[in-house]
This record gives sequence, structure tokens and C-alpha cells, in this order.
Amino acid sequence: MRNKFLFTFHFILLISLHSFAFAELPEPLDPKAQENMSFEERRAQGLRIREALQKASPEERKIYREKVHEKLQALSPEERREFHQKMKAQWQSLTPTQKEEIKKDRIAYIASLTPEEREEIKKRRKNILNQLLPSERKNWQSEFAK
Repeated sequence: MRNKFLFTFHFILLISLHSFAFAELPEPLDPKAQENMSFEERRAQGLRIREALQKASPEERKIYREKVHEKLQALSPEERREFHQKMKAQWQSLTPTQKEEIKKDRIAYIASLTPEEREEIKKRRKNILNQLLPSERKNWQSEFAK
């Protein structure tokens, strides 16, 4: 009986600690709220999220990325198109300095990930690019390569 009690206690303790660890990550932003943020607000939010993600485990980061993907997929095709167009317009309105800041932040975050995570992100990105029409893919790649 004592072993069963200890097992149950440890199991509950592990679940509690596991839930507590996941609670440290913020909930992904709603895309509609995100599209209305200014550059400074979105950059500050992005830095806070990246800081929290760097402290998280690879599994927690994966779950967070999946939640972000789910939120985007929850939008209707028209809403996703509008979101993409608005984000593209905002990106194009940024100064070269602001674009460089964002690129440096992203590069630093990617560098902080494990090699397995980087490979997974690379595969996901390649899959997304393969789903685009060739003209869209070329435009997307050239725009973000600037």
C-alpha cells in the first residue's frame, strides 16, 4: 500500500512540475491582434517570446510552434490571405535598419536551438515553400533575402 501511495504521489508531483514548466511560456498571440501591433510592440513581444523559448525545453518549443501553427490554420483562407498581405505591407514599410534588427533577432534565436530543432524548422519551411506557386515562392524568397 505504501509503494502505491509513493508512486501516486510521485506521479502527481511530476505532472504538476511538468504543467508548471509549460505554464512559463506565453500563449501564442492571436494573428488578428498581432497584425494591429506597431513595429515596436511586435518586436518587444517577439523578444519576450524568444527569451521564454530559449529557457524552455526542445519539446516545449515544439509545442509552442504547433500552437502558433494551429492559430494561423484556424483563420479562414481569406483571413490568412489578408493577414499575409498586411504583414507583407508592414514588412515593406520597415526601414532597412529595422529589417536588419529583426533578421539578427531571428538568426540569434535559430542559433540557440538544438541541431535537431533547426533541421525540423528547415524541413517545415521547405514544405511550406513547396506548397507555394513558383511565382509566389520566388517573390517570397527575394523579399526576405533583401
